Amino acid sequence: MSLSRIALGPLRLRSCNLLAKQLPMASMIPSQRHTATYAPGKAMGPHALHFKVERYFAAAMVPLIPAAYFVHGPIMDMVLVGALTLHIHWGVVAVVNDYARPIVVGPTIHRIAVPLAYVATILLLAGLLHFNTNDVGLTKAFEMIFAL
Repeated sequence: MSLSRIALGPLRLRSCNLLAKQLPMASMIPSQRHTATYAPGKAMGPHALHFKVERYFAAAMVPLIPAAYFVHGPIMDMVLVGALTLHIHWGVVAVVNDYARPIVVGPTIHRIAVPLAYVATILLLAGLLHFNTNDVGLTKAFEMIFAL
């Protein structure tokens, strides 16, 4: 006799009355169930368009990051700063909207959290633009870091 049969022996349902009962016929009538989240005839809302743009933008950043390693210059620096700032902003706002809901953190913190995400994005953009214009630039800085 195996160890699993010994351990699971008391858990077997040998004479369970629940399994012997017949279900009423009303519960066996088939019904249609719609599980799709997208109905082909319906118009998509503005959030769906934003989601598509965000995903295409993230896919476009995949070749941009390695290209920034090989192509240095102010244009690539500005493109990289804009792309990173927008990508980070979308991510932070999504996290704030998901986890700083009024039911979770209260209405006061929720009213403060969303504008705070925008302020953080503006400060990030200002800091990166300042670094690009008054220092070596973002791509050159990464090259210098990887040269260490």
